[in-house]
Amino acid sequence: MSEEVTYVLAMTCLLPAIAGICRYKKMQPEFRPLVYMMVFAVLLETVLYVAKKYGYIIYALPVVNLYMLLNLSFFLYFVKINRYINEKMMRGLLFTAIAILVFNYIYEAYNILKVYYYLMCFVSLVMLIIVINILSRQTMVVKYKLVNNFWFWFSSFSIIYNAFTLLIFGLYFFAMSDSPKGKAIGVIHHFVNAVCYLFFTLAIFKIPKNDKKHSF
Repeated sequence: MSEEVTYVLAMTCLLPAIAGICRYKKMQPEFRPLVYMMVFAVLLETVLYVAKKYGYIIYALPVVNLYMLLNLSFFLYFVKINRYINEKMMRGLLFTAIAILVFNYIYEAYNILKVYYYLMCFVSLVMLIIVINILSRQTMVVKYKLVNNFWFWFSSFSIIYNAFTLLIFGLYFFAMSDSPKGKAIGVIHHFVNAVCYLFFTLAIFKIPKNDKKHSF
């Protein structure tokens, strides 16, 4: 797959970012961290594309590790202020993520020019478990149809996104990156991401407006 096609698929994260920015003032404040997550995704993909285009991709890898930590931080804060986890759990998971980041740094012989895959797996696992719990709780929603429920769309496609990263993309990096099948998995990953970002865009349009009382 050409670099241009890969970039177009990666930049589908622009859609939820733009939708979030346009609706930022209209949405309830507790949903705004999601917009930050989408904007940071755009910044990451832009950095990676520019670095790869000019042959400096290895120097962009520390940005990937920083992004994973920031993305997890915003995600945990997002679900915390929406009362899906508590303050103690948020702090505990963030502390664990930082500890894994340090472990990965030592494991890679103090090399920052590496993607820290143990951190990637931890972040994906944490987000996967939390969104599975969120999705299971949507059956208790009585005032909103599921198709009009932000959390239904967000958690459903977050499950797909993180499960693919954890179970398949992780396998690709650890065992199959140099094989034809491994490369095919990498291509599939771009399409999975693109589909998930499209539905994240839909989810953003399901966010309750600021003048409405949100119900869980």
